[in-house]
Amino acid sequence: MRTLRHYRGWLGKRASLLACLLLFPFSQFLILSCEGIDCTLDNVVTLNIGFYSSESGTKVSVTDTLYITAEGTDSVLLNRGRNLQTVSLPMSYWQEADTLRLTFRGGEEDDAYAYDIVLRIAKGNQTHFESPDCPTTMFHEISNLDYDDPYSLTDSIIVENTTVNYAQLENIKIYFRGSAD
Repeated sequence: MRTLRHYRGWLGKRASLLACLLLFPFSQFLILSCEGIDCTLDNVVTLNIGFYSSESGTKVSVTDTLYITAEGTDSVLLNRGRNLQTVSLPMSYWQEADTLRLTFRGGEEDDAYAYDIVLRIAKGNQTHFESPDCPTTMFHEISNLDYDDPYSLTDSIIVENTTVNYAQLENIKIYFRGSAD
């Protein structure tokens, strides 16, 4: 008659072998699934604004010094930008609208003149989730754009692409009268 100790030893050896055989394929799946995740390296969602000539329709460089601030906050989004054809700006995560003040300064020491354009961008916010290993980001859908241009620097400001996501497409085009100098 076999003792209980004999069966426990036999079952223990077989159980560990059985566990290894059953869990090995799943462990490979977990390792492969972790290696297969490709979190976007440039996972910053930005609003892209391009500067254009209303006469030729081509991109122009803004030679004045450009400052961009978010209204209602103390956030400076761009400080002393020069010779820019495009700017990429972050958007708020949860607000239904963002108000951006673009200040163009020129002359000696940038204090001869200053002109402002204020953009009010109404938007919807959409949480974007790729994987538990990747950070959650916020995509935006522009629903309306209003602007104030008291100095009539622009001919028009249009929304080119309403979706603000990883694509880095130009969302807003600002058409300047004459040249942007």
